[in-house]
Amino acid sequence: MSDWSEASLPTGAVRPGRRPWHGFLFVLAVCVAPSAAHGQEVQWRHDYNTARKEAEEKNRPLVIDFGTENCFWCKRLDASTFRDPAVVSALNDRFIPLKIDAEREASLAAQLHIQSYPTVVVASSDGKILDTVVGFKEAGPFAEVLQRALAGISEPDWMLRDFKEAGKAVAGSDYARAVALLKGVIEDGKDRQVQVKARQVLQEVEQQAAGRLARAKKLDDKGQATEAAQALTELVKTFPGTQAAGEAGQLLSTIASKPEIKNQVRARRARELLAQAREDYRTQQYLCCLDRCEVLAASYGDLAEGTEAMQLASEIKNNPDWMRAACDSLSDRLGLLYLSLAETWVRKGQPQQAVLCLERVVQQFPGTRQAEAAQIRLSYIKGQTTTQVEYKRP
Repeated sequence: MSDWSEASLPTGAVRPGRRPWHGFLFVLAVCVAPSAAHGQEVQWRHDYNTARKEAEEKNRPLVIDFGTENCFWCKRLDASTFRDPAVVSALNDRFIPLKIDAEREASLAAQLHIQSYPTVVVASSDGKILDTVVGFKEAGPFAEVLQRALAGISEPDWMLRDFKEAGKAVAGSDYARAVALLKGVIEDGKDRQVQVKARQVLQEVEQQAAGRLARAKKLDDKGQATEAAQALTELVKTFPGTQAAGEAGQLLSTIASKPEIKNQVRARRARELLAQAREDYRTQQYLCCLDRCEVLAASYGDLAEGTEAMQLASEIKNNPDWMRAACDSLSDRLGLLYLSLAETWVRKGQPQQAVLCLERVVQQFPGTRQAEAAQIRLSYIKGQTTTQVEYKRP
């Protein structure tokens, strides 16, 4: 496909010695299928500028038939191929058909490099020539030309749907979803109209991300490494999949390797863990609290947060009721893990291994919901009638 116009050319103008239209024919977005022909005659247009405007307004492609009054093969094309019901229906329903007398419109023919007749040009409204048929062609092969053009630039429903969803995602600042959808639309590298629009939207998103990256770099250049790291982290989180996010990730790694940043990140993580441990303590989730305190003591023992975590753990361990609650939670957790393991064995086609796991739950955790669920699953696996048992903790 080749471009045969200039973007600067005014709409409707045809200048001698210059190519007339950068976006000549519309992208063919539907498949050719026979339908009721309009009187079995092609509804030819005869004015270039008028047909061009109509094509733009109706969002249809153009088929331009260049011929001359005394051309034998032009007349045969009119009498046979352009009388075929399938060709007529396709041209009338899906295209803007335009017939040009090359002798009267010699300038236009010359601008499009038409040298023999008949010559039929199929092009899109975005300025791309899709196909050129030189000489006479029977109806069947001509219909294939139209089909080929349509197949090359058609806009699948999924593309239109994903582009629409990407627009909604951009409006909702969900750039991660928008970028993924837009990249899917343009993946095959073609120039369908929806793909051109998708590239434009993706470029706008990339520009937003690039702007944030530039601001983060300025912060780093000024020695504000912490603020730069925060800005880069937000960029990677908000605009994943963009070129700027990839560069931000690399820069973030470089900044994070600085000793002062490492210490700040470590201190922040310790504060976060301690806050979670305090909340677990407040809500009497003692097992979770002990888990977090263990991490704090092991990894952040040199910090104040590690010292406070050890104190919290000591308070829990010195209270029998709290430790019993932690043990009960651990039993519940272990029972659930065994139930999950049993289901894994079932999916692997080893029900006997699943039975062993379920029997262990029943024996080791009597009176629990996990034991009841294990008993029901055992009955199902063994093909027995399920008997509901009311379990009560001793």
